[in-house]
Amino acid sequence: MADIKDMSTISLLLEKKFGVSITDHNGTIIYVNKLFRDLSKYDEEELIGANYGLLNPDYTAERFVHEMKQTFKKNKVWQQQLKCIAKDGSPYWSTTTIVPLHDENGAIIQFISLDIDITAKVIAGKSYKKTLGRLLTIESALDHSSSVTVTNQQGVILHANDNFCKTSKYSAEELIGQTHRVINSGFHPKSYFKNLWKTIGNGEIWMGELKNRAKDGTEYWVNTTIVPLLDKNKKPQQFISIRTDITDRKEAEQALKLALKNDFRQTVKNLQNAIFKYTAGPNGGIIFTLFEGKTAEKFGITVENIMKYNLWNVYSEDETLQYYQYLMTALQGEAAQFEVRYQDHAFLVYLSPIFENNTVVEVVGTATDITAHKEAERLVEHMAYYDHLTGLPNRRVFHTKVHEVIEQSGKSDETFAVMFIDLDRFKSVNDSLGHTIGDQLLILVAERLRHCVRKKDIVARLGGDEYVILLPDTTTSVAQVVASRIVEEMSKPFVIDDHDVLVSSSIGISLFPEDGSDYDTLMTNADSAMYLVKDNGKNNFQFFTEELHRSMVEKTMMEIELRQALKRNQFELQYQPLFNLKTGKLTGLETHILWQHPLMGTISPTDFIPIAEEIGLIEPIGQWILETACLQMKKWHSSGHSQLKVHVNTSLQKFKQPLFVTQLKETLAKTGLQSEFLTLDFTESITSDKKDCAVHLRQLRDLGVGVSIDNFGTSPFSLSCLTEFPITHLKIDRTFVQQLSTTNQALIQTIITLAKVLNLTVVAKGVETVEQERFLQDVQCDEVQGSFYSKSLPTEQVEEYLRGML
Repeated sequence: MADIKDMSTISLLLEKKFGVSITDHNGTIIYVNKLFRDLSKYDEEELIGANYGLLNPDYTAERFVHEMKQTFKKNKVWQQQLKCIAKDGSPYWSTTTIVPLHDENGAIIQFISLDIDITAKVIAGKSYKKTLGRLLTIESALDHSSSVTVTNQQGVILHANDNFCKTSKYSAEELIGQTHRVINSGFHPKSYFKNLWKTIGNGEIWMGELKNRAKDGTEYWVNTTIVPLLDKNKKPQQFISIRTDITDRKEAEQALKLALKNDFRQTVKNLQNAIFKYTAGPNGGIIFTLFEGKTAEKFGITVENIMKYNLWNVYSEDETLQYYQYLMTALQGEAAQFEVRYQDHAFLVYLSPIFENNTVVEVVGTATDITAHKEAERLVEHMAYYDHLTGLPNRRVFHTKVHEVIEQSGKSDETFAVMFIDLDRFKSVNDSLGHTIGDQLLILVAERLRHCVRKKDIVARLGGDEYVILLPDTTTSVAQVVASRIVEEMSKPFVIDDHDVLVSSSIGISLFPEDGSDYDTLMTNADSAMYLVKDNGKNNFQFFTEELHRSMVEKTMMEIELRQALKRNQFELQYQPLFNLKTGKLTGLETHILWQHPLMGTISPTDFIPIAEEIGLIEPIGQWILETACLQMKKWHSSGHSQLKVHVNTSLQKFKQPLFVTQLKETLAKTGLQSEFLTLDFTESITSDKKDCAVHLRQLRDLGVGVSIDNFGTSPFSLSCLTEFPITHLKIDRTFVQQLSTTNQALIQTIITLAKVLNLTVVAKGVETVEQERFLQDVQCDEVQGSFYSKSLPTEQVEEYLRGML
């Protein structure tokens, strides 16, 4: 065990990437690292001495040891995906790899387990299954009338409903993982399917007829609609196919062909479809000579009824004229096809002219009831164009509507607005109250948004907690009124299952044409304005402006340059002296980082440190500061100033890294600086996570490193933390020192008195005048720094100053 811990390089890798645990040969846990504790949510003392049955009831110590021994007879490594239960009852998943450790005789003495957290991946898979479940709920409405399949981008079948299995005579198990080639009858040419794939590959809906072959060799016809489901980039992710059996209709058509020259009245009576014949009548009229079939019988349609009651009376003049033109087209020798509704049913009508001596003598028609198929199309279309959870239009519809309004506005010089809305605190609601509450919240948000806009406005959901609104024919003032109303309404509690759920909204607004003349530009600019709201405290709205655009471009350029700054050695450390107020003796130096850019000049840390934190560069920059400061202080010690301390500002983000203390030890060892001459300065935000921070701070103090609370008094800070945390210094913020009002004087004196009781060193920052110095002397402040004594100095000037002290 000791040997393993001493392998620092391996240890660092394991600590960063794996949850590590070690058991003895009996399966008793003897070591766990922090990542393992974070995953299981158990403290170290709760895990040491226990076995893996604590996390997974299937793995008692006895079963674990037995399974390991069986495995390692054949293999060198045991690896599985495991579901475990954390201390709070929540599940988590890991890919676990276990290797044995042998003694010199080859006997197993320990098992080393390395866990990789795959919870997010598993949950994402479950989320996908949930979405697919909603899809299948819609599909259940189609099950009684249609065959439904869901395929991936390559056409591999992911789901087939019972009707599809029944029609194809394959089981679901035989179909899943296959493509539709398994039912290809060979009837259609390759070009037919090439056109089909080209259509759905472009994100368009394909409709047509297909002849398939069932497992037993029988062939059947289906009327097919294929709808692509698109991702946010408008690329097909999956395809939904809806099929309605039209074999009866095809058989009817074949039967008609066989009986065209005979009296086939008796034949067509037994067909499912309605079969009819008609000829041209006098004065441009039409005379029906046959109307048979079970569909005709079902609706009571006969030749006599048509002639007696004139069924055309149920249609409008325009509809009657349209249907009449179809009928006359067939009499003129052209086949025709159209849809017609009758008594709440939809029918597909085919008209085939019959020729004798190149003259049309009559027309034979079929009418197929396609009501179920039309309803299936309606449901699938709704699913393709509307958000399944809220019922709002989805990204595809919103994109289309914006394009339409752009075209209309271009002709009429009208302006319109696009709003990009993101909910504040939604993730917190999801994490604390669960996804069911989260989904209900999204539905209620959609309802409130509908009530906040005009009838002609369009509210859509992009996904997650993002909504967009299109305000056609609007002005800046109208958009401002709508945005204000939304901010106000979103701030009111949402009552869900006895919970008062509180969220707010951040809204970005772009206007056509000044903020963009196309969809992508308008959306990007509205999104940018929304993020500015997020950065400035949320719960508000912001119009896009050129100034905002320039600021974003500058920020982006700064991000790009910042990523190269370390490699190009553009950072500089300066040092501000700290003095003992009683003796006037120099006690230490506080580091200040500057960015010396060749084009942008000297850049203050207040301008680039927040960006570094945002893009994940604060850790390497913080490590450079720490290493540079320690190395420089070691050089000054060697030149005769052996009692000076260096104070280094440390970001909370870097401090909370699991290996922070380990890296600090390595830095001290590398630079040769003794730990008691290093003090780390933290802001009061360090109290945001008391438990973990307290552990790290105790490790720092055990190491001998000083701990200072910087800018003390500027934010809420629990005084109990002064006793709970092993702090060595309090640095009073410069605002209190520079504005010595009665209140601030009392506050400074209180801080110093409290610090004396707790045996803490007090440093006053920002001292600029002799009056401020005298007051601090009167209240017995320990140390001071500020421009009254010295500004921050480059390394060369510090060395010059130090040489003057010798």
